[in-house]
Amino acid sequence: MTSLKKHNGQNNGSELKLRVTFPSTRAALTYDPVHIHLDYEYIFLENIYSPLVEFDTHGVLRPGVAEKVEQEGNRLVLTIRDLKTENGTPITASDAAFSLKRLLVLTGNTHGNFRDLVCPGATLKSVEDNCSGIQVQGDKLILTAVHKSPFLLPMLAAIDFAVIPRASVDPKTLKIINMKETSGPYYVASDDGKGHIVLKLNPNHYHAARDIAHQIDFVPIPKNESSLQMLVDNKVDHVTTIDPSRSDAVLEFAKTHPEFNYHTTEKIRLLFLKFTDRGLNHLTADERRLIGEKVREVFHSLYKRVAGAEPRDVFIPGSGDGALDTAQVAKLSKINQQIAKTIPDGISIGLLKFSNIGEWLMPLKKVLPTVNFFQVTDVPTLERHDTQMPDAYIGGTDTGFMEDIGLISYALNSGTFGLTKPERQKWLAKYMTTDSKPERMKMLRDIQFKALTSAAMVPLIASPYTAITRKPWTMQLSNLYADDQLWLIKHQ
Repeated sequence: MTSLKKHNGQNNGSELKLRVTFPSTRAALTYDPVHIHLDYEYIFLENIYSPLVEFDTHGVLRPGVAEKVEQEGNRLVLTIRDLKTENGTPITASDAAFSLKRLLVLTGNTHGNFRDLVCPGATLKSVEDNCSGIQVQGDKLILTAVHKSPFLLPMLAAIDFAVIPRASVDPKTLKIINMKETSGPYYVASDDGKGHIVLKLNPNHYHAARDIAHQIDFVPIPKNESSLQMLVDNKVDHVTTIDPSRSDAVLEFAKTHPEFNYHTTEKIRLLFLKFTDRGLNHLTADERRLIGEKVREVFHSLYKRVAGAEPRDVFIPGSGDGALDTAQVAKLSKINQQIAKTIPDGISIGLLKFSNIGEWLMPLKKVLPTVNFFQVTDVPTLERHDTQMPDAYIGGTDTGFMEDIGLISYALNSGTFGLTKPERQKWLAKYMTTDSKPERMKMLRDIQFKALTSAAMVPLIASPYTAITRKPWTMQLSNLYADDQLWLIKHQ
């Protein structure tokens, strides 16, 4: 890399500006909380919309748009705080109810089974349709679940359930048409439609502060250029947790560049091979295990000397909630030795990777020369438009050490555990209405064990998420989550 250029004084006076690399060239209005499939979508949306409640950096639930929460059995009463958009329009309990109904109408939610809890048996075709479990009384949003669930409140912390001002949505199509009117700390001030998006701070937001960025410039990463080089060239100030840069590259860069602060999470970033319904239907478990063994061979070699990375053969880490027990680990090891001798012709595997696809492609072709590898831009199971469905795909997801209903239900609905759609719905409904945590942990162990022993899923590598930022910016991000909440980056 070339030598560092002097910082060009982006933060004069009170107008603090933070320039952020971003792995997307999409226009702002293509993002929507009801359709979150990829990590960068979540990161963008969590900075411009706020949910009713939030998890802090330690995993503790705290107030969000709702300043007060009262829970009585299966009934939640959420008092909406005095919150306004940037231009002063109040965000009300009616906006919160509208947002939840919009989610149900557009049916894009991948976190939890909210519909079954609050609108059992109902199919909302309009936000005007009645749902007995969603009611508004003055400044209070009242949610009544048909069954008591330990997850109704924490589920609302996912950005899927973000509060969206009704006035910012087209009344007929329910598409978001105005991202200047948002419930989050930031709003979209300008957008060139090619990934250059400028956010401005909403001074009326409860996260607004003097020492956070007043303006955020999202800067797309050009082809053949790395985010770290963009830092060196003073084109940006912050590289996010979901950047394409490998964690070892970020950590190595930080060692030799004291002009920057860096952040690292626990090893919650998991690369894995996941078989789609197509692969589950016409490949045997032994054939899937053979393919998985070949892919593992490649990734273990690729990441053998990568700082912070380690081989992983389970989905939930050993010290995490719902991890396999000793007997299951031993049985899995034995079953993994049962592999086929040959791989059928015509197999295809998608590579969910946004940069340097050759890093994976070339070594994979050496060990699996008859397999057709191609790049995919979304999780095939969640893809809504017609594309070639591969037998499997290789991609990443975040896992955790604590019971996180958002991560669990996303993994379930994206096909990670290999269940059919009816099986997923049945399992999740039972899980979310089970009060006993030991019983839930057994359910989680068993579903993971079944997916691993049937080779529906083959874990490959675990590593941390990393971020790096130019001093005097300092990060107060969580080491438990992959989030990159930009209001937690302080100017000191």
